[in-house]
Formats: sequence, structure tokens, C-alpha cells
Amino acid sequence: HPSFVSQDEVDELRAEMEEVRDNYLEEEVYQVQELRRELDRSNKSCRILQYRLRKAEQKGLRAAQTGHVDGELLRTLEQDLKVAKDVSVRLHNELESVEEKRSRAEDENEQLRQRVIEVEITKQALNNELDRTKEVSCWNTVDC
Repeated sequence: HPSFVSQDEVDELRAEMEEVRDNYLEEEVYQVQELRRELDRSNKSCRILQYRLRKAEQKGLRAAQTGHVDGELLRTLEQDLKVAKDVSVRLHNELESVEEKRSRAEDENEQLRQRVIEVEITKQALNNELDRTKEVSCWNTVDC
């Protein structure tokens, strides 16, 4: 005697599958947006660093051309160098953080893909069972 799968159970499974898919897509969109924001912040930091580097190079050229370095210029160059090092370290740390988040997101996405495949297989099995149940039901009635 075949087990009967109700239409409510099939509908419930379909709703669950749609919810899993929607959650997967929402999470993926959120992660991409977050990575873009972090990339924008890093790009801004790079532009600031490039600007400061150009200014320091210009000051260095002026000092080389005049052959004299005043104390204020030296302090400014030292400060610019310190800022450049700090920004470089921060950017390196941000890059590592973004890479870790990307890796985690890839792992989570793979798990969700596997879950979607499992749900699709279950859906197909339930649809097959539903079809068999309808056939058996049809055989037992005259109105098919």
C-alpha cells in the first residue's frame, strides 16, 4: 500500500524550498553589497595615500633642486611617511578581512547550494510519490 502525500505537504515543501532560495539570494546580495562598501573604503584610503605620496615627492624634488632641507619640510615628510605606513598596514588588514569574509561567503554559498540540491531532490521524490498516489487513486475510482 503506497504512502499518501497530501497536497498540503507538497505545498509546504514548495514554500520551504522557495524560502531557502530567497534567503540564499538575500544573503548573497547582502554579502556582495558589504564587500563593495569595504572595497570603496579601501579605494578611498588608497586615493588619499596616493595624494599624500605625490605631495611628498613634490616636496622631495623641491628640496633636491634647492639643495637644502628645512626642518618643517623634514617633519612633514616624516609625518607623511608615518601616515603612509599606517594606511598601508590598515589596508593590508582590511584586505585580509575582506578575503576571509569572501572565503566564508563562498563556503556558506556552497552549503546553501547543496541544501537547494537536497531540497530539489526531495521535491522531485515527493512529486513522483504524488504522481504514483494519483495513479493508484485513479485506478481505484471510475471517474479518471
